Amino acid sequence: MKKLLISIVSVMVAMSTFAQGKNFEPEYIGQVVVINTDSTTTLLQKEQAAMKTSSSKFGYIPIPGSGLLDKSKVNLTVKGVESKTVLPKGRVTFIIKTGDNNKDPKDVFGIFQFEVKKGKRQYQLAEAGVLSGVKSTMTFNTVPSEAKKYGGDCYLVVIENAEPGQYAIITTDISQVSTFGVK
Repeated sequence: MKKLLISIVSVMVAMSTFAQGKNFEPEYIGQVVVINTDSTTTLLQKEQAAMKTSSSKFGYIPIPGSGLLDKSKVNLTVKGVESKTVLPKGRVTFIIKTGDNNKDPKDVFGIFQFEVKKGKRQYQLAEAGVLSGVKSTMTFNTVPSEAKKYGGDCYLVVIENAEPGQYAIITTDISQVSTFGVK
């Protein structure tokens, strides 16, 4: 009888522990963790991002009307060609702490892929020119993903088929992005 009681209590404790599951939530608002295949987490590094503008320089030519050919671009730029966090291609799962998960996830955070050139990673936000018109991206949700509420103030985000490249997740501040690479 004593062995049966001990066995029942042990099973109940094990079931209780399993039912509670692991809590993968990041500690602070704006942080992002990736859930690894071995059920551990890795906190994504935050990197400084800067808004950079560039011009095609046609506006500087001292010929009347040359300014009409000028085209300007606005890029979000991060130094270096790759993130310190490298993930395998395929399915990638994140937990993003936003402080409130009652809003549409696409309004709270964004995931985008960088273009790597000249020793930096950049994402084009806008392009404008008098004759070429205005092309404004101003969205940070360019990587297909699915998001669901997780806990009280986080989102569980899954990218089903992450292709090789350099990526960023923007949460609370455009000057600080959580970066990762996929190989």
